[in-house]
Amino acid sequence: MSQLPASVATLAPYSSLPPKLRTVLTEKNDRLLLRIIRANFNTQYASQASSLATFRDVVLSHGMEVDSTLLQDFRNQVALMDYESYKPFVARFNEQPCKESEVENLFAPGLPFSLALTSTTSGKAPKMFANYHHTPREVGSRPTFFDAGESNGRTAWVFCCAYRQLKDIEGASGQVVKRLPIGGISGSMVRMRSGWNIDSDESRMSMISAFPSASLTCYSTFHVPVPDQVSPWAASMIRRHQSLLKIHAVFCLACRDLDKFSTTFAPVFIDLIRHMDEEWDTFVTCIEEGTMPDLEGIDHVRAHLQVHLHADPERAAELREIGSPFSCVGWAVRVWPKLRNLSAVSSGPFATALPKVRSVLGPTVSICSPGFIATEAYIGVPYYVNDLDTFVIQTEEVVEFLDVVAEQTHENILQAWDLKVGKQYQIVVTTRNGLWRYPLGDIIEIVGFDTEDGSPVFKSAGRTSLSIRFPYMSVSDSDLVTAIQAISESEDIIKVHEFTTILDDRKLPTTVGYFIEGSLGPNSHLAPPKLFDALAAIDHNYRDAVNQSHAGLPTVRIVKAGTFMDYRRWRGEKMNLVGGQIKVPVVLLDCATQEWIVERVITEL
Repeated sequence: MSQLPASVATLAPYSSLPPKLRTVLTEKNDRLLLRIIRANFNTQYASQASSLATFRDVVLSHGMEVDSTLLQDFRNQVALMDYESYKPFVARFNEQPCKESEVENLFAPGLPFSLALTSTTSGKAPKMFANYHHTPREVGSRPTFFDAGESNGRTAWVFCCAYRQLKDIEGASGQVVKRLPIGGISGSMVRMRSGWNIDSDESRMSMISAFPSASLTCYSTFHVPVPDQVSPWAASMIRRHQSLLKIHAVFCLACRDLDKFSTTFAPVFIDLIRHMDEEWDTFVTCIEEGTMPDLEGIDHVRAHLQVHLHADPERAAELREIGSPFSCVGWAVRVWPKLRNLSAVSSGPFATALPKVRSVLGPTVSICSPGFIATEAYIGVPYYVNDLDTFVIQTEEVVEFLDVVAEQTHENILQAWDLKVGKQYQIVVTTRNGLWRYPLGDIIEIVGFDTEDGSPVFKSAGRTSLSIRFPYMSVSDSDLVTAIQAISESEDIIKVHEFTTILDDRKLPTTVGYFIEGSLGPNSHLAPPKLFDALAAIDHNYRDAVNQSHAGLPTVRIVKAGTFMDYRRWRGEKMNLVGGQIKVPVVLLDCATQEWIVERVITEL
């Protein structure tokens, strides 16, 4: 395991908030909120949205000069908003033509840097949010793994910076004053931190040192010298998910001194490795001869890619001697002897991919998380650098909280200093990008308070919108994840690689239906009762429902290998989303998606 300097070490969080840190935390949050209110109060959204009418009236009466009054007015008068309040305003970007006067100062001052689409995890149409380029930063950054010493090699940034489409913003005379890319938040963050707009894309297509900071995905201000990247910028401009990963796979295999992998989610890393395995002979031949593979969706960047792929018979021979990815445990460090780190979101439902990831990487390569990130806001960073599940609030936005058992109204909103260890809360954000008291739908559990500034330390506890609902109770996504992790720990049952669930209503009583991709053990037939035991231990309501025949024992259907990798391709093409953005939901709610996965079942336990 790579060692971290003492400066990166973190003390155990406080179980209660000391008075001194409460003051520090209060002052920081008040400062951030005042900055956002004053910057965005005169925007079109804040000036026109009916949900903010009461707040506008109060501010006009009290003025904005007195900090304490303005803070009190916000906290007392700004109600919870939802996307329906935001949607008519962001829809202005879809008007033809899109006039500058209609979208300038819409949610924040000026024009957005980009428009970000959500990943449609719930199965609904993606939501679109305006992203603005904000400077300077106010919140300091805690050191991360990426700041923990010099790199020994090159970095594989497996991200898609391509866009779904461009929006032309026209000035009064009809000329285009700005073009806005619409795409995923990860690619938008890369562009924003680099200051790269779409008009200069062509000039950097052949660049191979394109990313400015090895700590970019951690939203850190610790800038360290960056080695060359493995793939040229052109590789990140491939929209088609499979082709994006395959091109990155070729460049990664061709590079012997690869030092780090960085991508969105742990399953995407496994998709990358699976493509290497399936196309092993083809990719090794490409490296031997210095030729690009024939793939869909790369014609616009082929010449820029080809410049950096040179015939290397020696590397090809080395790869053939090692063998394909799943030929041995710890394969990655044989192919890349300098490899020391993978950065990818690996908590919650993504944690089921970790045994497969660890098998590929071996025991000496660290796995780190880039942080707790949503399309709407960056929320936090890892509290311990090698802990994939524990985060601390660190953001330029304002984060508030709703007790999950309380009525969801703004009168019940809690501040960071009101939270209790062991309790669960929904995150509510007010952002520099013009969201006002917007519930993210993410549920977290508080585990303590940071010893440096008192910020809440937390673990993810699921989503409010994802659960399997029965007439008298429901099973949350976090409980479904916990249960699958419990049976995956028993290697004689199933080694789960990825999974999802549905409400299985094929017969009465209805029940929880699991779809699992993984390796079956000799006692795989015990999976349904073991899943029931795990769920019953977590949720007595579910246990009682089954015992009273209101719900059935869980069902388990096994899908063919590569199903979830193919899901990410299929879903991306269906929803016209860029590569690397698609997440497999814990609960499938969309009927078409349910039908799609049923077609890939190979057996039922």
